[in-house]
Amino acid sequence: MNMQRLGLLSIAIASLPFSPCSAMASPPLEQADDLRARIETLEQQLAAVQRDSSGAWLTESRAAEIRALVQDVLIDADTRASLLQDGATAGWEEASGFFLRSSDGNYSLKLQGLLQVRYVFNIQDDAPGSLVGPLDESAPAAVLHGDDSRGGFETTRAKLRFTGNVVNPQWLYMIEGNFDRTGGGMFLEDAYIARVFDDSGWLVIVGQFKAPVLREELVRAEFQQAVERSIVNEEFTAGRVQGVGIDYRGDLLHVTAGFTDGHPTTGGFNSPALGFDTEYSLTARGELLFAGEWSQFNDLPSWQGEDFAFMLGAAAHYQAGEFGTIADELDVFQWTVDASAEFGGWNIFGYVVGRHLDGAVEADQFAAVLQGGFFLTDDWELFGRYGWGDLDFDDEELSFITAGVTRYFSKHQLKWTTDVGYGLNEVSAMWGGGFIGGGGDLTSKRADSPGNDGQMIIRSQLQLMF
Repeated sequence: MNMQRLGLLSIAIASLPFSPCSAMASPPLEQADDLRARIETLEQQLAAVQRDSSGAWLTESRAAEIRALVQDVLIDADTRASLLQDGATAGWEEASGFFLRSSDGNYSLKLQGLLQVRYVFNIQDDAPGSLVGPLDESAPAAVLHGDDSRGGFETTRAKLRFTGNVVNPQWLYMIEGNFDRTGGGMFLEDAYIARVFDDSGWLVIVGQFKAPVLREELVRAEFQQAVERSIVNEEFTAGRVQGVGIDYRGDLLHVTAGFTDGHPTTGGFNSPALGFDTEYSLTARGELLFAGEWSQFNDLPSWQGEDFAFMLGAAAHYQAGEFGTIADELDVFQWTVDASAEFGGWNIFGYVVGRHLDGAVEADQFAAVLQGGFFLTDDWELFGRYGWGDLDFDDEELSFITAGVTRYFSKHQLKWTTDVGYGLNEVSAMWGGGFIGGGGDLTSKRADSPGNDGQMIIRSQLQLMF
């Protein structure tokens, strides 16, 4: 018996399942016979293995596989060591979400996401019907009665947002996509490059971004109080535009301005450069901070324990219609004034907006929104909103109230909001379908039959941010 076999037998004997107590329980001769039998069995098994492998415990193919595996492990270990030596970091922050960042801060990538799932129930009095016909040559046109009540679920927003910096902390970027609630296809919302000028407070932005007009629109969807922005905002917002902008933010003054392709309905959103849009479009907004911090106005609620904060804002937007198109030119001038106050547990916010159309349509349109909220506890907030508007057509003025409650599980990161809206007047087709703005679709409102009021909307939404 050679040394290799002795070693194997020693290991096998050492692993046999017996203890000193069990050895004392059996006669010595019986133990010896049992050990001999087990040793012979192990020798036979060892000989069989050696015959099957022809003595080649490690074939060339197996050796190559093992060498490749060891090489991969070494490369991975070197990479991890390099990252640790360079000081690169990765993780999650409340303000930034998930992030990757180089040790010197010159490169970073932040991933954020938003998911809003809501249930909506809409009730109308004598909903408009659909005109069908003629059914045949002799039958007159038939009018079908509309569906007075509709309800269902939708994934209103499912967003992914990528932000960060490259080369150095002064070069910023943002790309945000949203999965469409109709069909689920992803479309681009924001995409821009920005250059920050050290600590001067100035930056230049190029790409696609929100036109700085209505404050309600500029507050991101996840930071609203109600389930959705008001129908006034959806009709009067200047939306997302493509162009170049400048921005200055000091201790008390914030000013931003842009030269863009104009309103989304005139070609200023996800449109090619030479498409029909506008001749030019100019936008400017200013804000004065009288008390508090700028960060307090990133959202609409006022959290308990916060200091008093007060801000005034105003904006103007003008765009000249494209010359030489089939349609008549339409020039649009829009303005707004807003005020926001936070009192450490309750807030009030309001604005007025005017829009003046000149060209294919002549109109002087006005609207206003007043909104506020009050925290019952650290986690429960009551809120209410009133919206009024006049589109300067024969349709009745808009008059709509909304009230609701929000349960905050982790501030805006996880919250459940439910609200109820009621139309004091008819929601005309201009408001329900939208004239220049998006209209009532996103706000769950439908166009009423002429002369009918009392439209009611019940909405409940669960929101998750990461």
